[in-house]
Amino acid sequence: MVLYGPEGYLLFSSRNLRLWGKLPGAIPGMYECPDMFPLRLDGDAERVKWVVVNGDGSYSVGVFDGSVFRPETKKTRGDYGRNFYATQTWNDVPENDGRRIQMAWMQGGVYPDMPFNQQLTFPCELTLHTLPEGIRLCRYPIREIEKLYTGEFSLRDATLKPGENPLANLRGELFDIAVEMDAAKTTSDSIALDVRGNVVTYSFKHQKVESCGARAGLPPRSGRIHLRILVDRMSVETFGNRGEVSITNCARARDLGTPLSIRSLGGDALIVSLRVHPLKSIWDLRQ
Repeated sequence: MVLYGPEGYLLFSSRNLRLWGKLPGAIPGMYECPDMFPLRLDGDAERVKWVVVNGDGSYSVGVFDGSVFRPETKKTRGDYGRNFYATQTWNDVPENDGRRIQMAWMQGGVYPDMPFNQQLTFPCELTLHTLPEGIRLCRYPIREIEKLYTGEFSLRDATLKPGENPLANLRGELFDIAVEMDAAKTTSDSIALDVRGNVVTYSFKHQKVESCGARAGLPPRSGRIHLRILVDRMSVETFGNRGEVSITNCARARDLGTPLSIRSLGGDALIVSLRVHPLKSIWDLRQ
């Protein structure tokens, strides 16, 4: 069991789940909302690492011998948005599923005229990967979101020129948008997606993604950039390169009548694939 205490995270063990003894290995530098779990590195069952998650979603990766956690990475930022805190994870859904799924509290959101106060993020699967920058925890929306799809707009192997907008006829409130671009063959300075007045951009020049004003570095992988954007009524969640980067923001729609747009700025952008799925409410599902 992991508890937040005056020394950081404290570890306890028990044989009967009633009487607990403190283990010698505290985890310093951690604050509130503890979480700790094992994950396979690069999907290899022989290379299991332990992940310790901080209250703000930042994390350390290391080894755990049942008593002491020894970090092998520095504490790394888990999300680059303004509204990501108090994460929680679960697994065994069922056990042979194998996924570790995370949600976070979207701290600091403002919801005028709404019958609720605050919200949680979309559920995301967590995986560990070895990247050029080191071992990183990646988070990517769970596949069950596909159950909410009500249609699809798709585009493949297209050149997007300045002034064009292939999404001009699409309107709605809730969307799942995925776009993959060939950065090596793109002459554009940047690409911008406008979703109900909230903007997500990728700068090919600076190799950075920006979502609703929050930024993160995102270099191409094998010459390509992949962006996934989940749009709810009061939030925009953006994922870069299938989970290497996530940016979680509360974002109220500025204009529901505005169509979606994807624009290339300063040159042509080569779109490998573009898919837009309108979403229905989760409350419409029937078991």
